[in-house]
Amino acid sequence: MTLLPLIETKFFPPPSPVRRVKRQDLVSRIEDGLGAHYPLILISAPAGYGKSALVAEWRENTRRTVVWLALDESDNELLHFLVYLIAALQRADKTIGVELMALLEANQLPPRETLIALLTEDLLASGVTPVCVLDDFQTIQDPFILDILQELVGHLLALQFVIVTCEDPALPLGRLRAHALMTEIRAADLRFKKEEIESFFRDVIQIPLVEHDLSLLEERTEGWIAGLQLAGLSMRGGKNPPAVIASLNGNNRHILSYLTEEVLKQQSPSVQQFLLQTSILTKFTPDLCNAVTQYSDAAALLEQLLTANLFLIPLDDKGHWYRYHQLFTDVLRSFLNRSEPERVKDLHIRAADWFERQQMPVEAIDHALAAEAFAHVVTLLETHTWTLLNQGYVRRVETWIESLPAEWRAQSLQTNLNIAWMYLLRGNFARTAVHLQQVETALENIVAMDDLRAECLALKANLLQSQGRIPDAIKNAKKALKIISSGNARVSGLANLGLGAGYRQAVQFNPAVVALKQAIRFSRESDDSVTGALAATHLILMSLQHGRLGFADEVSSQMIEQMECTRGAAPPIIGTIYGALGLVYYERNQIEQARDYYLRGIQLGTFLGHHASLVYIKLNFARLLLAESNLNDMEKNLRDAQELIDAGVPGWLRPGLIAHQVQYFLAAGNLPEAEAILSRSGITPGGQVAYTTDEVHLAYLRIMLARGEEADLREGIKLAERILKLAESGQRNRTAMLAFVLGALMHERMGDAKLASVWLERSLTLAEPEGYIRLFVDEGTEVAILLKRLAQTEYIHALLAAFPAEGRPGFASRQVDGIIEPLSERELEVLRLLAQGLKYIEIAEQLVVSMNTVRFHIKSIYGKLSVGKQVKAVERARELGLIE
Repeated sequence: MTLLPLIETKFFPPPSPVRRVKRQDLVSRIEDGLGAHYPLILISAPAGYGKSALVAEWRENTRRTVVWLALDESDNELLHFLVYLIAALQRADKTIGVELMALLEANQLPPRETLIALLTEDLLASGVTPVCVLDDFQTIQDPFILDILQELVGHLLALQFVIVTCEDPALPLGRLRAHALMTEIRAADLRFKKEEIESFFRDVIQIPLVEHDLSLLEERTEGWIAGLQLAGLSMRGGKNPPAVIASLNGNNRHILSYLTEEVLKQQSPSVQQFLLQTSILTKFTPDLCNAVTQYSDAAALLEQLLTANLFLIPLDDKGHWYRYHQLFTDVLRSFLNRSEPERVKDLHIRAADWFERQQMPVEAIDHALAAEAFAHVVTLLETHTWTLLNQGYVRRVETWIESLPAEWRAQSLQTNLNIAWMYLLRGNFARTAVHLQQVETALENIVAMDDLRAECLALKANLLQSQGRIPDAIKNAKKALKIISSGNARVSGLANLGLGAGYRQAVQFNPAVVALKQAIRFSRESDDSVTGALAATHLILMSLQHGRLGFADEVSSQMIEQMECTRGAAPPIIGTIYGALGLVYYERNQIEQARDYYLRGIQLGTFLGHHASLVYIKLNFARLLLAESNLNDMEKNLRDAQELIDAGVPGWLRPGLIAHQVQYFLAAGNLPEAEAILSRSGITPGGQVAYTTDEVHLAYLRIMLARGEEADLREGIKLAERILKLAESGQRNRTAMLAFVLGALMHERMGDAKLASVWLERSLTLAEPEGYIRLFVDEGTEVAILLKRLAQTEYIHALLAAFPAEGRPGFASRQVDGIIEPLSERELEVLRLLAQGLKYIEIAEQLVVSMNTVRFHIKSIYGKLSVGKQVKAVERARELGLIE
């Protein structure tokens, strides 16, 4: 099963018939617009006006490099669309998007800016300005896709688009029109004029019409090409032309229905049946048609239909995949539903069976649902749901499940559990609990089925830890592990995930590490990337809470390398790890790497619908934006996180939101609102300090510092001491480090420089082995002043170099011997290979790493050498003697 099936059907334009009416004036308008370097040619009109045929005619007559992408509803997903778009562009030049395609085929969505920059850079470097035809663009409604296309349309020299659509796209047409940067061809332009109608019937249909009939036909059809073609096909059957024309009354839909029926009557009974029965298929092969119709000569029939010009469109140049014109499909289906409604379900069942045999479960489930073959749907869901969830089909699965009657969901315990897992992944705890309860109730009357019972307990453990009910979560996970069969790696992984996540929130570091590592091991055995990624994310975030940057880096790097290199395609759930690794890079002041990982994590989390990862990534990204004094974007990220939390995510994320909201309002100079945020939290500064209140109590320290009154500072120092007592006992070093830093600032403002230094030194003792930088820098230049008083070590020098210049917000680079932060051995190795002229993919092969890893090494090199391009990096490295 592949993520993007039938890719070979996407790039084949509709064939032009040998006999046709040439539309040279419209072809010239397209060519003239492209010659004027317009970024967009828009062909917009309702169905049946010959839009695609016109563009196909232009394509045959132009010398330009043209690529064609035929779109349908399944392409309205960002990942699918981008893979197809780049694959189309690579038909013009194989070098376009090579690096980007490697990421996309591994289900990795780079940040929007990176994606556009990489594609534009490749297009400019290729020396080719392809014209990309996007056919049936009305199927694209996804705002992410439209946003990227809007950017690409703005790069006038890199790429030109011809968009063929039944409705105007949500692109900045007004701006393009106002600046004369677009050619528009609409229904009024596409209608056949009387002389074109005459030529069409004389040369194509080969039935000459008299002047009166031509005038009446133009009046009745208004030059609508689909109606004219069907009228001509009807006349070919021997019907009197004036009689056919006189019968054309009403709107286009009525004309289409009437004429299609007339055309069908002219076909043999077997062809009629073939057309009607195959109309249930969106795309089809001869073998699929034989399976659905129970014919044996589908290949010959399709060739016959193609020769007769009966609205059949080849989707490749091998005669393998076809589809009908959408107008024709709609009418055929309508006839089928009226004439043989009892047969429709059987046809869908046969289609579902065929797709199942071809290992194409997505299409199989679609047809089984259309047939209302709910038992078959349930079987397919039981077999494929977990795999599809791992591949990122969360929203598609949700749509199928919502289409399945409640009684059928209830009959399958495994389907109910799959549904519950899906809702848990989406953060919908209420619906998770409903399906879990149904399974638990059913299992009360069943003696056997220990594995199902174990999975039920594992699900419950994961739900409970998400809701903050930690002792119950651990209890249920342990029960699951006791009864599960030894060979059930998937459920063993899920149970260990719940156990490890529970231990993490119970601040039991070592037991949590053991359980989460077990979950990762079992996930590898069962090829369950979701469980593996979630377990790794818990492990990384817990390590960060305990101040263990090195361990977090090790775990995240290993998981990413495993998912990117050993799997055929890294699943979208890898975005949870990207987000956690972004925080590792941020703490070490590797800002651009952190930004890249945050943005990629956000895009993949959005694609997957995984709310928990979106919240913690957006919160951490908000911290980076605060350091850049970008309060507008910080506020937007916090607002997004608030909305996601309100929709349903694990409770441990809410304190982080409160803490970041406090930082935002303090930075905006709004102390009263910062105080109000904390007062609404239900946690008071004098209340009990617990690991679950760490972030909120640390936020109270910031408030007390902001007030600056002696009484507030004294209260703050006492609160910091209480925080430290609990944090140090639980080895939660990050909490301890931050409490020491904030406490040091309070002692300084109280006039006790000695205690301020002592507290800061205790923080440095915990931070130095792990390489923390931003934890100190983010607290401002007052910390830099304190650091200068201490004995100057190499680590303190590095910290001081990271502070921005006085009075200027932002980030500073660490200057060492004329270069920014020394390059690592691996980065030097990559740099030498770049100097040899190797491409990214060649470097990846030589170093036995993923191309994505190479790309991030190169980004780091650019940052450290203060350059923006490969040539400049090599030149700068030679100047500094880093390479020969």
